[in-house]
Amino acid sequence: MTHGKNNKSIQAFLYASDRERIVTTVIRMGEMAADALQNSVNSLFSHDAVLAQKVILNDDFIDRLEEAVDQECLGSIAMRSPGKEELCFVFGVLKIITDLERIGDQAVNIAEKALKIKCATTFPKKDRILSMLDTVLSMFRHALEAFRTGDREAAFALWKQDDEVDEIYAQCYDEFLATAVAGAAGNHEEVERGAVELWAARHLERAGDHVINIAERVYFMVEGKYFPSREEREKNRKNG
Repeated sequence: MTHGKNNKSIQAFLYASDRERIVTTVIRMGEMAADALQNSVNSLFSHDAVLAQKVILNDDFIDRLEEAVDQECLGSIAMRSPGKEELCFVFGVLKIITDLERIGDQAVNIAEKALKIKCATTFPKKDRILSMLDTVLSMFRHALEAFRTGDREAAFALWKQDDEVDEIYAQCYDEFLATAVAGAAGNHEEVERGAVELWAARHLERAGDHVINIAERVYFMVEGKYFPSREEREKNRKNG
């Protein structure tokens, strides 16, 4: 009986060690992805080719961290006999690192566009897109903290902020269409500039979607199930 208790204690220690190492690496990966997203938008608006190149080159480090976490998770499964809680954690992490890698990809897409923009280009929607960036980064920081602490309530609360990001993108899209119609009369430069702004807003909107995915993975890791449906969420919002 004592031998069995000792084995369980050892297993619990090994799982805790695995989990701590994995969480630390995922947080590092998330912080790099957040920095990449911020730097990509800044490189676009400041016409900073060096910063844009940095975002593109650093994406390899994000990819390597994804591979490292992937191997850690697979090794943990192979070497232990995981129960439901451990499996929920590992499967949640494997999906989270995919979302983090894709946020890095959104940053690269913006940075690549920044390298093609003329230095004289000005952006009328700069403040709005920077506001959108701030919202996404705030969501991102809270999602990473919810992951680190296993806070399902904080994770669940994040879906409300996604509406703010979607609303800003919808405004940018509607205004771009209006500009494009005006461009038919020969205002091609303004249409091109609007397309770049819409491009940036679209990639930020996608990054926001990935952040919500991360929050949902955190909720799954703790609860063993995904967020309530949108219909249930709307009902909960109406009820207070």
